[in-house]
Amino acid sequence: MRRILPLLLLAMLAGCGTPTITAARLSADLGPTYRNMYVFQQQLLGHGRVPTSADTAWSRCTRGGSSTSDSGAGDGWSCLVHWPAPDGHTETLAYEVSVAPDGCYTAQGPSGYVGQQTLTTPDGRRVTNPLYEFDGCLRG
Repeated sequence: MRRILPLLLLAMLAGCGTPTITAARLSADLGPTYRNMYVFQQQLLGHGRVPTSADTAWSRCTRGGSSTSDSGAGDGWSCLVHWPAPDGHTETLAYEVSVAPDGCYTAQGPSGYVGQQTLTTPDGRRVTNPLYEFDGCLRG
């Protein structure tokens, strides 16, 4: 039994490697995560029903310039998030993204557009602005 337990543990951990971090995977995850944070922000601001156009948010992520691979963990990721605004035109926001080796990331938005780190709710509470900076993890 002493010999079997370490082998069993090793076999279980073998399937738990680090995820493959690519521009395509990060792009596919960041758009829907942004959408969820946008819906949450609008609820915090008391805006009632959120426009359904926010459901079609998508993003395109790249890392560095032409000499840098669009894969792997680290800083230097830039993601353009595209979403249809309520007035019908498409908004584009640039987020700076840092990805950890486990596939989890932190995205920081442009404060000039998404607002400061905190916002005030209709009842006067100061809360964290979910679009200023948010975290996510690559699925699958």
